[in-house]
Amino acid sequence: MIDRDAETDWLRSHLTDDGEELIVLYGRRRVGKTTLVTSVFDALDSPTVYYLCDERGTTQNARQFAEQTAEQLDDIPPDVDGFVDAFEYLKRRLDEPAVVALDEFSYLVDEDETIPSIFQTVVDDTLNGTGISLVLLGSSISMMEEGVLSYESPLYGRRTGQWRMEPMTFGDAAGFFPDYTPIQLINAYSILGGVPAYLEQFDPDRSLFDNVDHFILSKGAFLYEEPEFLLRQELREPATYMAILEAIATGATRVSEIANAIDRDASSLSRYLQNLTRIGLVERETPVTDPDGRGVYRITDQFLRFWFRYVLPNRATLEQGHTEPVRDTIEATLSEHASWTFEAVCRQAVRTAAFPVSCSRVGRWWYGGDEIDVAAIDEQTDTLLLGECKWTSEEVGRGLLTDLEALESEVRWQGSDRSVVYALFAKTGFTETLQEIAGDRDDLLLFTPTDLLDLFEEPQSD
Repeated sequence: MIDRDAETDWLRSHLTDDGEELIVLYGRRRVGKTTLVTSVFDALDSPTVYYLCDERGTTQNARQFAEQTAEQLDDIPPDVDGFVDAFEYLKRRLDEPAVVALDEFSYLVDEDETIPSIFQTVVDDTLNGTGISLVLLGSSISMMEEGVLSYESPLYGRRTGQWRMEPMTFGDAAGFFPDYTPIQLINAYSILGGVPAYLEQFDPDRSLFDNVDHFILSKGAFLYEEPEFLLRQELREPATYMAILEAIATGATRVSEIANAIDRDASSLSRYLQNLTRIGLVERETPVTDPDGRGVYRITDQFLRFWFRYVLPNRATLEQGHTEPVRDTIEATLSEHASWTFEAVCRQAVRTAAFPVSCSRVGRWWYGGDEIDVAAIDEQTDTLLLGECKWTSEEVGRGLLTDLEALESEVRWQGSDRSVVYALFAKTGFTETLQEIAGDRDDLLLFTPTDLLDLFEEPQSD
């Protein structure tokens, strides 16, 4: 398993503690929940049972779970009517601590509203005092948060730990392509994002664009329709959500712009945007110095941004098997597409523990027609970080720093009682003149893609 060290350490520490545990592990499809659990299970000394739930209903799943458990214990399958019976059987057959994982538990919750109450009984009565721990996994974020974690759920207050798994950062995702240069890694990340199952699709021995052609643009490929499956699982009215995401991917970021793009009333979009934000596909972004200000909406997942920009608008062409014209468009415009990803990677790097300036909030800044790619603040030290990113084939010179310094006075935060640090990020590096200037200044930091990758690879503080 590549990276996921924090998640692995957290889960292992819970499952090696004395006493029963109720762990809730959830996150979007393909993010790596099953791989994490099975890898931790392989390292445990105690017995483990892993069961993948399906959509056949409570009774059928309970019986299948009991049969699978009996087979693992080399026993005769019991006759059970539900999960309480199934866990009673497990309790009778095991006389030592064990761990049970129910994957896609959200299927059970979706099919049967009594499931949280049933598992309240399992946890409170059946497993109490047995040393048997339970791990509930779910890919439907809404179902897990509402049916398992919310205050209204019968299981509320019984969990001993929960973790929402997120897509990998650029630094973690780089582990899938150990032979790529930092620039190649950023290009790949701009296409695939940080979902492990997506990153696994590309063949490191193929060129980047051959991978795109074969694994994304070709009908029948794993990634060809993946965003549609994702939206259907999480949301009703997937067509409306797809229209909204396509509008955002093609440049509509304000509510009024999105509404105009999809021919809907702006007042009707609030619920849709809130749902997309809740499941982590979209974020509402405000200037970093004004978190309560008017915001814009951006797609957080790089693969979805790529898919809604290049795949969905060209489906008629791709359905006929004509990938060449779409591939040509991607090759011609990928640098512009990746420039936005480069900015996102730079902001991720600022959040790492290895970054030279500690920042409590990281994002962008804009006002009127002015914008700064990377803006961060540290409220403890009254430090303001301002950064610009250039994904171009030319070295960056003194002019970019001059332009950034000219905007500093426009950023209203803490008045004159602040320290200001400047950071420049460049695909191709910096002129000798700018490097000499940086060498003489404590308030100027320069980063190439190689430098950024080094920040992610340095050990992170706890």
